[in-house]
Amino acid sequence: MLAENGIFLLRISVSALMLSHGIPRVLEYEALVQSFPDPLNVGTETSAQLILMAEVGCSILLLLGLFGRFASAALFIAMMLAAFVHHFDAPWATRELPLLYAAVYACLTLTGPGSTSIDAWFNKTVFEKEDPASPTPRRADPGAPT
Repeated sequence: MLAENGIFLLRISVSALMLSHGIPRVLEYEALVQSFPDPLNVGTETSAQLILMAEVGCSILLLLGLFGRFASAALFIAMMLAAFVHHFDAPWATRELPLLYAAVYACLTLTGPGSTSIDAWFNKTVFEKEDPASPTPRRADPGAPT
């Protein structure tokens, strides 16, 4: 139970913190596109859109616990790109925050979003069949020999 509460707290807090990075970028989208780097050579606007989809879209998914492993894996990749591609020549202190986020997202990718998530509810209601704890003996058909 404590581990599940820890996963829940980690998922909620890292999602809220990442949203605090992504939402201001969305609000200043036009200025962002003009100055955003293009580390993958897909164009500055496409690069900006990809990082915004990760920082905002995947953070919202992770906050809800919906497609949790996918969302945390996408955010892990985004943070690794930030640390090792975008900040390639930057000092180590500049890479610390993206690497800290990447470590959290790696943990959430491995553990999943936890039992207090939409994913867990969906798996429980759709995929798990309830097996009776003590099966009742089958009744004999009327008129059948016993």
